[in-house]
Amino acid sequence: MATHPRRILVCLVLVVLLLGLGEVPQRDPLPQVAVTEAPSPQPPAPPVRVAAAPAPARPGTSGRFVFAAGYGPVLGSAGPVHRFRVAVELPAPKSLAPGFAREVDRVLGDPRSWVGGSALRLRRVPHTAYGEFTIFLASAGTSRRMCRGGGLETGGFTSCRLPRQVIINGTRWQSAIPGYGAPLGTYRAYALNHEVGHQFGHGHESCPGRGRPAPVMMQQTYGLKGCVPNPWPYLNGRRYTGPPTR
Repeated sequence: MATHPRRILVCLVLVVLLLGLGEVPQRDPLPQVAVTEAPSPQPPAPPVRVAAAPAPARPGTSGRFVFAAGYGPVLGSAGPVHRFRVAVELPAPKSLAPGFAREVDRVLGDPRSWVGGSALRLRRVPHTAYGEFTIFLASAGTSRRMCRGGGLETGGFTSCRLPRQVIINGTRWQSAIPGYGAPLGTYRAYALNHEVGHQFGHGHESCPGRGRPAPVMMQQTYGLKGCVPNPWPYLNGRRYTGPPTR
């Protein structure tokens, strides 16, 4: 077999020639393509829990009310007992209804209030007990709707009284009126005594003279007309009044 050595010799010659010319050429590599896997579906992130905002210091605006629980003390020393209930508009902090009830008891139990004449007494009762009237603390909008339903237009600015309903405007309760000239507690006592005075049949009165105390049945929310703030129907143990308005 002489052909095999000849073939081997030819192959060796070709290899030597190629090495002299350089490296054996290679095919261009395929371009690199970055392949990114689609992210696998992730479970939804849990909702961010935000702390509840502080409860408002004024009543809510829902048109629904919660009643103060329990019985209050008997207010006054003589006369028939008139029972009433207290309610605040929802949503409201848990402390608002009992706090409002305590302030109502404090004001109406003061000897300068309506019990000062020893002609009547008052007592707060729960929702489950009979009450001659209810004192509502309502937002401006709700108080306007309630008063309008009874034929009184307040513009959402003032409180009002309807049969068996004393409706205290929450905005006035919160901030009184600009330029009233007395602490907020004085205005609150005026608002309660004025509307409860209507409950007991008292009409509006006017300022008896510049610099004198405003009668409690004067519409002090609309201005004092030269008088000075006064939240009480009794001063120095005597009923204090002004000229009736026409």
